[in-house]
Amino acid sequence: MALELQTGPRGVHRIDAIRGGRFVVAGEARAASILIWPGGVQDAGDTLDLDAFGPLLALDPAREILLVGTGAALRWPDQVLLDALAAKGAGVDVMTSQHAARTYNVLAGEGRLVGALLLGLGA
Repeated sequence: MALELQTGPRGVHRIDAIRGGRFVVAGEARAASILIWPGGVQDAGDTLDLDAFGPLLALDPAREILLVGTGAALRWPDQVLLDALAAKGAGVDVMTSQHAARTYNVLAGEGRLVGALLLGLGA
């Protein structure tokens, strides 16, 4: 039985590593907190509110999954935020940023419409 390496869709932004508390995307160390989706990445603030998700919510087509990385420790976001995100039609998963980064890479590699807000590990 032969094994074949599968690398996923081309041009998809992936998280290469977490170094020095920063997310490394396409070989570039980003800010401590980021928004990432298969077609892009941008620096983000350290707050969990609806405005922080604005760029992800504006994407067309809409994301089917939104990952919320809460930093080094799991912190449950305000229920009002979770309800507002769910009302946009996406499934919302909350986890530490390390777990969210790995989950994002798997889902993006499968070609899923995923987006993530990953708070810095010091947040």
